[in-house]
Amino acid sequence: MGKELKRMKYFDGLFLKAEDYKQDKEYIRRIQGFHNRYLHTWGIVCGLEVKPVIDSSMEVVVTEGAALDLTNIGTYGLEESTSRQIIIYEGHPDNPLDLSDYPAEENIYIFVSYCEIEADRDNEKGQGQEIHLWERGKISHANKKPENCKENIILARVVPKKVEKKITNSDGSISTYYEVVVDSTCIFEDDVDGTPLRVYAGPYAKVLELKKFIFKLGEDLNNMPNISSIPEEDKVNVQQLDIDSKYVKFNGNVDVVNDLKFEGSLIHKKDGETMGELLVNKSFFQVNSKNDDCPEIWKLRDGGLEVFRGGLEGTPDARIVWSESDKVWKAGLGNDLYPIVYGDTWEKLNNKDKRHFTDNMHEHSKLFSSTKGTMLSVNEVGDISSLVNMVFPQKDISFLSGSLSCYGDGKSFANNDVDGPVLTGKKNGILGTAENDQKLVLSWKNNGNVGIGTINPSDTLEVCGSTRVLGGLNPIRFTSQWTAFPDITTNQAEICNDTTVHKALMIVGNQSAGQGRKVAIWDRLDVNGVLSINGNMQVSKGLTLSAGAGNNGIIFPSNPGGGSADSAWIKYYPKYGEACTLEIGTSNDSDDNICILTPSNVGVGTYTPLDKLDVTGTAQFMSGLNPIRFTKKWSGFPDIASRNAEISNDTEDYKTLMIVGNRSGGQGRKVSIWDHLDVNGPLITTGNMQVKGAIIPGVGNCNVKGIMFERPKNTDDAAWIRYYSDTLRGGGENMTLEIGIANDTNIETYTQNYFVSTCPWNIPNGCGYWKTVTTTIIGNKGDRIRLRASGGTYIEGHFYYTSTKEAKENIKKLKEEKVRSTIDSLEPVEFNFKGDRKRKTMGFIAEDVPDILASGDKKALAQWKYLRY
Repeated sequence: MGKELKRMKYFDGLFLKAEDYKQDKEYIRRIQGFHNRYLHTWGIVCGLEVKPVIDSSMEVVVTEGAALDLTNIGTYGLEESTSRQIIIYEGHPDNPLDLSDYPAEENIYIFVSYCEIEADRDNEKGQGQEIHLWERGKISHANKKPENCKENIILARVVPKKVEKKITNSDGSISTYYEVVVDSTCIFEDDVDGTPLRVYAGPYAKVLELKKFIFKLGEDLNNMPNISSIPEEDKVNVQQLDIDSKYVKFNGNVDVVNDLKFEGSLIHKKDGETMGELLVNKSFFQVNSKNDDCPEIWKLRDGGLEVFRGGLEGTPDARIVWSESDKVWKAGLGNDLYPIVYGDTWEKLNNKDKRHFTDNMHEHSKLFSSTKGTMLSVNEVGDISSLVNMVFPQKDISFLSGSLSCYGDGKSFANNDVDGPVLTGKKNGILGTAENDQKLVLSWKNNGNVGIGTINPSDTLEVCGSTRVLGGLNPIRFTSQWTAFPDITTNQAEICNDTTVHKALMIVGNQSAGQGRKVAIWDRLDVNGVLSINGNMQVSKGLTLSAGAGNNGIIFPSNPGGGSADSAWIKYYPKYGEACTLEIGTSNDSDDNICILTPSNVGVGTYTPLDKLDVTGTAQFMSGLNPIRFTKKWSGFPDIASRNAEISNDTEDYKTLMIVGNRSGGQGRKVSIWDHLDVNGPLITTGNMQVKGAIIPGVGNCNVKGIMFERPKNTDDAAWIRYYSDTLRGGGENMTLEIGIANDTNIETYTQNYFVSTCPWNIPNGCGYWKTVTTTIIGNKGDRIRLRASGGTYIEGHFYYTSTKEAKENIKKLKEEKVRSTIDSLEPVEFNFKGDRKRKTMGFIAEDVPDILASGDKKALAQWKYLRY
């Protein structure tokens, strides 16, 4: 527990220093810490719920509450384990939390921790130092759980979501955009894997003696749910625990060692829904069990199982009952119960002993197995069903025109050794299905031909319809019309004798190589006719063509679109000496084109193109017209000629993607965007921004709507202009244009301590007391909104000052004498503002009015409109 405990001993004449008072305060803190550490576990005590902020898309607030942490701190050079109180109060400076820096679908953990800061600087008492320690707690957020959850108490997990928004443009069109928001559906009290995040503090002791624990849900404690021991006078020679509540819910498993008794209905629910079955694992339900505590109340009696069927006369309950008087099991509806046969009685019934049963109700339709349940059953029309394997050792099953026989062990069929069943027909046979109309599956004839889908096979095997081979492995499908079977999955192939669409025998390979459908011929292929290739031709080794500028290389068919003199070619020939050219050409019309179409990429100067067109080095388009140059570093290409433009992905000097226009307009370099421009991130303009149309910011009262000014670095200051539906005035069409600035105030507070003597002046070491006086003034600090207009500022309509009590403090009524003396001290003057000599006005000079009526810097008048001229 750390070092020993000491506290101050006070007596007359004791001389104290600051460290003595500090030791006494530290003693109290340690005592409180020990109490929390050794009598309570760490976690949430109360409150501290995370809720979304109304009218804000990405802000949450932590409600009032308290928590206890568990940590090791050093005291007088020794380390000891302690527990500190974390208090979050109304108006906490960390509230609300702005989560706008997080993207959608990212986990954000909200947690609180102990925090103390020095506060209330006092020049007189503290010689310019802070004189108080403010135990204010700290609210934090991060995208990872804190490593030490005993010092950082986790409150919730927040996962922002992306929602679709629509806005009506000035032209009446509808634009759609997405906004990241946080609402109540985004706040979770458990982790991604379902582990609860909120840990609650509780009693911390090996033995906790409580006679009654009351859950206070209201003021009437007598009617509150509670857990208590049974009073001694109500006990029946056994220790008991009583849970007194109209409704008790167990979220986890309930393990009952001894008897479990219910007064009322037993209802089985799973995941909040009432279930129709109650599962009991390897156990028996015992009815009328013996009570060892009160054996005199137990006796042999009837008991069993009852299924409630409505309680009406026409729907009596179904029962299975043990009759103690008859010593038999009975089953039936209501009181109409019949014995359930078993043992010797069952054997007699099985032997059709009519001496025991004279009615037809005991003709059984099922055979059972003790291990597999129902073995054989007969329905109402006499059909026999077997739910398990039926074994006929060396026996035949005969049909009207055939038989199902079992062969083996010296018994052959058609001079062949067969170890298993053989199905034979007299002349032919069919296998088929009868559900939803009869369908032929397999047929065979007495000549040995087998047909699938046909009853008259003319070959040893005739299949009428498509056929699939190697179905579970790498299937090959045989079809009469192309079905695109290889395009379904990568391991399928198809052989199709198509006579309708492609009108050819099609051999189409699989896509397992990742190169599209593929058919490979591993040996020599001789084609005696024309080899026509409708798709791409891939050659694993070199394709050697004749070289030369004449009828060599690859010559494509002429005039594919009609007309004349149209041709295309790929040729390789010497231009002069060893300088050879690979020529790709078309002729003869100006609208004949060359296109490179590929599902992958094209590279110029690179073997590994990463995009559809990948050019290693600079690239220039429209060289003879208005050239655009693509560079990796700004080259100043637009400055060479007025018609030049450049797009540079510069990573060295300017470190940005540069789009630089031409100078043909005589206005310097210029880039224009003629249609709608969406900027999903910040739009930063280093120069002036000139807008010929209106600036239309988003409407709403949050920090992502309206006009938000850039925050100064390392501060929480902010300024904005917003336009929104004012909920404080009823919402709807009650709109407010708000020009705001935050967060520093011009209120300054000074605290002074002085000694008030209560003894005569001539008594040494006089008695008395210390008095603290706190003074609040309007200083010259804080954030301001200043309106400057050379022609004056005009307000059309009412002009309101905030004067509600909610915005004021230290309200005191002024005496009439003080008001009158203040007014009498005012000296109105006549003057004109500099630069406006034509118009004179009356008013006051801020430097000359009393301090209470002026701003902190004595440059402006405070709020006292009833005194203004």
